[in-house]
This record gives sequence, structure tokens and C-alpha cells, in this order.
Amino acid sequence: MSGNLVRKIIGVGAGTAVAATLAVTVSSTPASAAPVWCGNWLSEPSLASNISPVPGTTANVGGPTYIRVNQGTYGGKWYAWAKMYNYGMDLVSLIWVNQSDKAIYACGSRDGEQEWSQDYTAGVDDAHAYKVQAKYKHSAVAYGPTVIWR
Repeated sequence: MSGNLVRKIIGVGAGTAVAATLAVTVSSTPASAAPVWCGNWLSEPSLASNISPVPGTTANVGGPTYIRVNQGTYGGKWYAWAKMYNYGMDLVSLIWVNQSDKAIYACGSRDGEQEWSQDYTAGVDDAHAYKVQAKYKHSAVAYGPTVIWR
């Protein structure tokens, strides 16, 4: 995936658009080659309060399985993390853009050292991340929509 690539899925019925999804890569560095770094992370996002989906980040990746970025507060900071729902032997990762250097990073395991997780990732704080996206892997890799966060 290269920078500024736009992927649109539009269903049209009787001349009316019935669904649209827009996913935009956020830099010239492919997300698939993003270095693993979680910034100042929250290893257990379930400890956060005010948990809610980050609007616009949900993506169906096949059958009942979907991914999205969630957000919540912990210790006076906002955190975002990727989570997978209704899955089997699949993996999820959080792709995020750093506030300071605009570089793309991947955050997966809750130890902050791996790209992938089997259920949900560590949370990255809003002092570091300003764009977020969920990434999914089973037999192929899929990306949810990228959004500006916080």
C-alpha cells in the first residue's frame, strides 16, 4: 500500500449509493513495513474507563469477523487500541501516525514489542498518536479505515 492510496467500496442500488467505505493510507511509508513501537502505551486497555469505538474505524474482514479501534481514558490520558471481534485464529494490529515525526508505527502485543496480537493490542496515548487504523491478518492482510483521532 503506498501513500495517498484511496480504496472505495460503493454499492449502488436503484441509482442510490447504499454503502461507502473510505480507507486512506496516511504517509508514503507502507503500513505493512511500519516499525513496531507503541509509544507510551497502556498494556491492558480493559483497565481504561469511558471505553468507546473510535468513530469510522470499524471494518468487516469476512463473515462475522470485524476489527475496529477503541478508545478510553486511563491515568488522565486517552489511549487508542485495535480490537478484533468474532474471530478464530486471526491477528490484529494498531497502525498509528506519530504526532511529532509523522511516521507510521505498528503496535500489537500488550508488551509493546510485537506487531500482532490475537485479540486486542496495547493502547497508544493521544500525546503520540493522531491518526489510527486497525490492521487484520488471517490468510491475507486487511486494513480498516484511517481516521484522525483526538
